[in-house]
Amino acid sequence: MGSGAAMLRELRINNFAIIDEVQLTCAPGMNVLTGETGAGKSIIMRAIGLLCGERAASDLIRTDADDATIEALFELAADQELLEGCGLEAADELLVRRVVSRSGKGRVYVNGGLATASLLSQLGSRLIHIYGQHEQALLLKPESHVEYLDEFGKLGALRARMAAAHGEWREAADRLATLRASGESASQRLELLRFQVGELRDAGIVPGEEQELQQERERQRHAEKLRAICLQSEEALYSGEPAISGTLSRLTNQLQEAARIEASLTESAALLEQAATQVEEVALTLRRAADRIRHDPARLEEIEERLMLLGRLKRKYGCAADALPDHLARLESELAGLEDVGVDLTSAQRVASEREAHAWEVARELSRRRQQATGKLQERMAAELATLGMGGAVFQVCFTVRADDPVGADDAPVRLTPVGGDVVEFHFSANPGEDPKPLARIASGGELSRIMLALKTLTAGAPRATAPAAGAGGGQ
Repeated sequence: MGSGAAMLRELRINNFAIIDEVQLTCAPGMNVLTGETGAGKSIIMRAIGLLCGERAASDLIRTDADDATIEALFELAADQELLEGCGLEAADELLVRRVVSRSGKGRVYVNGGLATASLLSQLGSRLIHIYGQHEQALLLKPESHVEYLDEFGKLGALRARMAAAHGEWREAADRLATLRASGESASQRLELLRFQVGELRDAGIVPGEEQELQQERERQRHAEKLRAICLQSEEALYSGEPAISGTLSRLTNQLQEAARIEASLTESAALLEQAATQVEEVALTLRRAADRIRHDPARLEEIEERLMLLGRLKRKYGCAADALPDHLARLESELAGLEDVGVDLTSAQRVASEREAHAWEVARELSRRRQQATGKLQERMAAELATLGMGGAVFQVCFTVRADDPVGADDAPVRLTPVGGDVVEFHFSANPGEDPKPLARIASGGELSRIMLALKTLTAGAPRATAPAAGAGGGQ
């Protein structure tokens, strides 16, 4: 059990599900784990899945234990890319240990040192491929065949470049299509934005302005009444006859004199003195307010006009007055973007063409590398199928479309995708003398299982962005 880069030598499981303790030792080559349904094969595969970084749950721990432990020893091939690619020191063996705690605080150890779950997941994807018993159904989807070819050819990095180049090209193409579709409307939008930005800039609106204007308008509308109230109140408190402040002063003097005889009146005299002082301060404030409040018809008219402007802009732009400055900022940003990019179709066409050419350059390189991998895959598959009792079988990788014509040519049948311009399909013949036909149409369930096992054997150890990988069957 293992991949092209590693071989599983020992597996120890403690307190996991129904397992108290088990130790498995794997010999070189193919190892088969059999047993009746319910014997525990799937539980062992679940434990191995945890070593690959799968999520752990406390319900996996044996009922009478506080934690479960899964430990595996891998013998590494001479190639040390597996460890070095994960930032680990080179070694001939790799010991992985995972502890699942009922408290939820699990631990991961790699070669005796603490490690993170993400590192375990990174290692696990290279150490073990877990292949479910129904995964051969993927072979019935021809669109998945290119994934296996690329995985065998170790084309992951080139595939990533292809996806990035395709994405950049589509972005430029969409931009060009938008400009072409908009046509005159783009110029109209630019003109409209310039007008709206100018209008809002001229308005010079600031947050809180509307509320302040509304309050000032109320003061102007009731200025005479407010001034009269202030003057009358000031007169009653201080300047009139009799004034409250004068009365308070006389009472304060009397209480202070009484307090010299009866000490308990001292506090009352002090409070009355404070009240007299506060009344004088209120009277002074009212006098100043009366002097400040004046009915100004011109100012009231200005306020009404300003509020009308704010009301019109609110209705026009569909937002509150306080939000108009933010709306202006968005319009300015859009305007700046249109003015920077412009509506120059020539420029947009040039960018789209350059990115398309680059995408096709990567696609042709990817296609060339796939062609190189095809012969090797067919040869290796023939050998693997022979070991699985299918010595006369023929396995072919067919390219139904070649990535050699860019989209846009009059006679181009190719449509570039994130995986390139190739359409790859596996063909198969189980018997000598029969022409290979599309695998998805003629292979039986047993043949599909053996073909998938052969593919998994050849692609083991290669990192894969899609689909799972190799492991246990059930029931026998």
